Amino acid sequence: MTTTIPRTKMWCSPSDLLTAEVELFRRDLYVSASDPQAALSSNEVEGRKAIYSEAMIQSIRAEMKKISEYIPIPYIVFLANAEGWVLDLICSSEKLESEMQQAGLCPGVNLGKSVSGLNAVSLSMEMNCMGIVRGEEHTDPAFEKWNCVCAPLFVDGSIQGYVDISFGVEQQIEFAIPFVQQLTENVTDKWMNQNIDLQKYRLDMSFGEYKLTAREKDVASLWLSEKSALHISSELGISEGSVRNVVKSIYFKMNVNDRWQFIKKLIH
Repeated sequence: MTTTIPRTKMWCSPSDLLTAEVELFRRDLYVSASDPQAALSSNEVEGRKAIYSEAMIQSIRAEMKKISEYIPIPYIVFLANAEGWVLDLICSSEKLESEMQQAGLCPGVNLGKSVSGLNAVSLSMEMNCMGIVRGEEHTDPAFEKWNCVCAPLFVDGSIQGYVDISFGVEQQIEFAIPFVQQLTENVTDKWMNQNIDLQKYRLDMSFGEYKLTAREKDVASLWLSEKSALHISSELGISEGSVRNVVKSIYFKMNVNDRWQFIKKLIH
């Protein structure tokens, strides 16, 4: 898309698009989207997506559990991955959850424009910013009773997914803009950074950048935790001298001189 949003505006809505751009959402409708696994070129890519997806699911659930009691109106939260596939659905009541299932809105559904037309997720995907779509602006009739706000989840330098929060059309949507901004910040900057599996993945990627061997990775992980050479030798079943030789090799590959520099390079 060529439309640009003013720098002072952090979100977009269908009114910001040209008529021809809005039409594109409808023109591509019902073109089959590829299976989310089909585009994976390797087990590494598949594993990476799985780790980030699970971390996002755990994070949005943790955040919503914390704040749900402070939201006095019915709501629906969609969590989608970078390709628009719904990973998780959180509703404020079982009745709403049942209604969503009956409407076919559940994990495994794609909310990208080629499948679902114009909605807050597809708009956010196209514009790379927060998207707002109200009631009848939606292509899918299932969303006509909802005002929706969606924001991208920027993690590790790229968009890993999208969070959409939907309220009834009778609700003023403007109040949700700062709310969703804070929500995405809490998910990405707090909960995801605390995710153990994601921490391990990030660390392994860092080790890979320095071309550490499997043994060096084992030693580096424990060295990063400030374990002593004696402790590491006992844990890995190698001599203390071997541990120190491995540490020297790690330092050489990472171009550092001591443990402080080593930790600083790995903890951003």
